[in-house]
Amino acid sequence: MSESNSNTNSGPMSSENSTSTDTNTKRGQDQGKQRDTMHLTTALCFVTSTTFWLVCLFRYHPNAWYVFQNAFAILAVCFVADNTVACLAPSLKRRQVVMHYFMGLLQNLLYILLFVASPSLFEKVWTSIFFGWYLFTWIIILTQKAEFFFMFRLFYTIHHASAFFVTGSWMIVSPCCFLDDNVFIYRGIVIWLSAEIYNVGLNTFRGIRPKTDKNMLRRMKTAVFVMERIHRSIAYFQPPTVPATQHNTLMWVVFGTGLWNDIIDISFQLQSLCKHYREAKQQSEEKRRGSHLEVEVAVEDKEEVMTCNATSETDSDIELDV
Repeated sequence: MSESNSNTNSGPMSSENSTSTDTNTKRGQDQGKQRDTMHLTTALCFVTSTTFWLVCLFRYHPNAWYVFQNAFAILAVCFVADNTVACLAPSLKRRQVVMHYFMGLLQNLLYILLFVASPSLFEKVWTSIFFGWYLFTWIIILTQKAEFFFMFRLFYTIHHASAFFVTGSWMIVSPCCFLDDNVFIYRGIVIWLSAEIYNVGLNTFRGIRPKTDKNMLRRMKTAVFVMERIHRSIAYFQPPTVPATQHNTLMWVVFGTGLWNDIIDISFQLQSLCKHYREAKQQSEEKRRGSHLEVEVAVEDKEEVMTCNATSETDSDIELDV
């Protein structure tokens, strides 16, 4: 009898456990398929966009081999820096993510320093720095996919593929404007590229200080978004700083395609900010509901105590009357 009751009672529980296990297994399989699809998409975007960029380089750039060799020198420097940090700080969590943002910060600072030192020097070497750094990021995302969360890989797959197609198009039209005075265009490019300095700086800080208060982080992300947009918008006001006779095809292609990449950046950043604000709103509502429940419970307890006191007083009066 006891055995049958035990089996009867354990039946629903075992069924619930089995259902929960099946659900978790299915969720794990779906996530695995999603990761595999993302990895394949990243690989296809890498091959396609890199091939396009290299074809544009060797077909249209006047110093293709110079750019190509220097780009691989930059790639080697990135790997050396990454492995050096791995040896010096083995306990650093999410090292690849932190290094990605930190080296991106150094890259943008280098763009600024090169242009300030000599616009002609920036014009000569920025393409090598750009390609070498982006190539490093592609390789790391493809070979160490477990180190990067899904949205990171999605964003940089789209961002880097778009950046390669954009800068490749610049090389296609550059021969027609090679002899023009393009300093204002390169000034716009360095302003446009270096606008990422705020975002990569914040993400480097987040990687080093992962326990930063979420409310503070949300305010910082909002401020960074605004500063980056103001900084980048300045790039689009460079053409009016020179006579209209200096405007050429390269100018229109650079600023037009740059605007396209901006739209991609803004869409992802707004999505991230909205997510942070939604989470903050939900937490605030849950906290407010929790405080209301605590007040209601306290009121109910107080009323119960008062009722008990009144009852005891009535009982005592009856006893006295008797």
